[in-house]
Amino acid sequence: MLGTEIVSAKTPSFKMVVKYFVTAIFSFLLLNFLLMINYTSIAGYFFQPRILALVHIGTLGWITMIIFGALFQLVPVVLEVKLFSETLGEIQYWIFTIGIIGLVTAFWNFDIRLHLLISAIMIVIAMIIFIVNLTITMFNVKKWNITGAYLIAALFYLLSTAAAGLLMAINLGYPYIHGNHIQYLRLHADVALIGWVLMVIMGVSYKLIPMFTLSHGYSMKPAWVTFFLINTGLLGITTVMHYQHLNSLYFTFLLLIIAGVLTYLFEIYLILKARVRKKIDIGIKHSIAAFAFLFVATILGLLLTFVDFKNQGVTFSLILVYGYTVIFG
Repeated sequence: MLGTEIVSAKTPSFKMVVKYFVTAIFSFLLLNFLLMINYTSIAGYFFQPRILALVHIGTLGWITMIIFGALFQLVPVVLEVKLFSETLGEIQYWIFTIGIIGLVTAFWNFDIRLHLLISAIMIVIAMIIFIVNLTITMFNVKKWNITGAYLIAALFYLLSTAAAGLLMAINLGYPYIHGNHIQYLRLHADVALIGWVLMVIMGVSYKLIPMFTLSHGYSMKPAWVTFFLINTGLLGITTVMHYQHLNSLYFTFLLLIIAGVLTYLFEIYLILKARVRKKIDIGIKHSIAAFAFLFVATILGLLLTFVDFKNQGVTFSLILVYGYTVIFG
């Protein structure tokens, strides 16, 4: 009972975080509605206005909005520290939401000048506010654990994602990047999904899965191996993409990331195997399903990278399945 009271004292008010979750739900519904009514117009090449709009509804309005709200609640619990400022969380929400609306409408109408630039700047400002709020919060952590290490890495990748996104938004309206700018778009997506989203999910799961399954006596060494593999791989592909003569190393670093994901899934297996609570509740069942989809997505990514499918229809179908598995699985 005392532990619950301490946690309640550290967590921010529900009034502050609920806006993030409600907006995320609305974004998810909007995304699916727009996918349903625009399925013909978004077929084909991925770098087109409506696909860019839909991607950012999903990644910013749904996924990142959920992560922001969740971390405001989870960081005080998993790191046993009070959030630095609820006021910053409120300010961040409004700037971020207005920025997303502006960015999505700018992409949808392909208004790539001032409209897109101002919206992108607002999103970056909101992300910086979030990073500052959590960084100051973490300065007060008394007892560090592996979750904290993953979250610090995730904040670094969030900042990198925001900076890259802003630079590409500027380039769309006021071109300055020479050569193939699509490789930077791919890099932006890799850092966002692997460095930001996946690192948060992994870090938090190391704390929450054992908490809800009452798991004890398992080794955390695979978790640290995962941390090393994914960070080395992600920083590696980020570096080699800037140097033509190092392109062959891209696949080596990609294999490190894949190995990191598989090691993470092995850690989750160890945690579940060591559980005291044998009955699996609905929340853990959802988590297990998500881990299964992560495994499928990893294998599909491996196949799409290293197997040369002669049939373009097969390749396109696998890419489609891979995309849906990553986003919705």
